[in-house]
Amino acid sequence: MSTESYDDAIKRLGELLSKKSDLGNVAAAKIKKLTDELEELDSNKLDAVERIKSGFIYFKTNNYEKNPTLHNALAKS
Repeated sequence: MSTESYDDAIKRLGELLSKKSDLGNVAAAKIKKLTDELEELDSNKLDAVERIKSGFIYFKTNNYEKNPTLHNALAKS
């Protein structure tokens, strides 16, 4: 199933649920869990980007702009 596409997986799930409708609640619970996991991965990615941005701004305002001579010398060397 690792090479299966998203569309194929959805199609197989639909076929299975049409044959065995009693699995609907089980499928719904697993889909909710998967959705929660994917949303968490997405939010972690955004958090990492925000951490990089805020770290850059912190460095720029608290280090770079307070000592431009040092940083210019470092850039040239």
